Amino acid sequence: MNLLIKAVLLRTLGFFLWVSLSAWLFVVVEYEETDEKEEKYKLLLSLYEFLASKYNMSIEEFNNISNSAYEALSQPKLQWTYCRATDFVFQSLTTIGYGYITPRTQTGQMLCIFVSLLGIPITLLAFKSVGELIAKGVATSVTKFEKKILKRSEPNKLQAKSALILFVMMTLLIVLSSLLLVYFANWSFVTGAYFWFITFTTIGFGDYVPGLPKRMRQLTPNDFTYEDNDKRPRDGGETEFIFEGLFLPLYLILGLCIVSSVLNSIMMALEEHKCRPPCPGCVSRRTQNQGDIDDYTPTEGEANTATCLSMDNYGFHKENMTPVVQ
Repeated sequence: MNLLIKAVLLRTLGFFLWVSLSAWLFVVVEYEETDEKEEKYKLLLSLYEFLASKYNMSIEEFNNISNSAYEALSQPKLQWTYCRATDFVFQSLTTIGYGYITPRTQTGQMLCIFVSLLGIPITLLAFKSVGELIAKGVATSVTKFEKKILKRSEPNKLQAKSALILFVMMTLLIVLSSLLLVYFANWSFVTGAYFWFITFTTIGFGDYVPGLPKRMRQLTPNDFTYEDNDKRPRDGGETEFIFEGLFLPLYLILGLCIVSSVLNSIMMALEEHKCRPPCPGCVSRRTQNQGDIDDYTPTEGEANTATCLSMDNYGFHKENMTPVVQ
């Protein structure tokens, strides 16, 4: 219990130290001297003063016009088609949650709770199995390569090597995906890499999402006919259904599982190299030499043992073991 408490305290301290350092770095990088909220308020106030002086507009009339203009110029809400609903369910169950499409009715919100409550564990189990399969395939490939090519009996640091290979696979996947966004969506490479990493790690900020309809900018002079140039056909679009309904989810699942395998391999590599306490059924040389054990005398072979095997991994427990009597 003491070892568990010590591990909890050390890891929690490391977590808070990392959060504090990372937050300070973001302040250094992202902080701006100007307050955008104050600047927007000043812009709104200057606009009111201009309209009040020119058209004798009251503050109530100005607020009504500005609120209507804000609603008209904001990003339009998406229509719930089957493709959009599939996209929403996929985001919910994978916990990505971009937030650009959400249920607006109370019935839909209750349905979201029910679907997610049952669907998230199913999704995690499915992705866990796929990630373990990928990690096992990589580990098996490394083992075969070292045994057949490098002529080694057993590969050393297998978890670290598997983590490195999976990290390379993740990097190539993010790079190729970012290049696709550079070509098709005219994004910068850094923005594309940021978007895919946020997606594959299920952070899902939603600040960058390709394919969303743009908000209204301004009216066209002398032409007040509405034309949605960003709207793509939803009915009978077989190509779009195949891409959004089949290919894109499978592609995202692959990326999610690879990134999950990378994170799991990194944790396993850290566990593999961490300093473990002696197992309960083993006695160190130093303790043996000091003669601190009264009821148990190790044999000569046990005293010369260089490593300590964990008895729990083989189904043995300390209480089931009896001392060897010479």
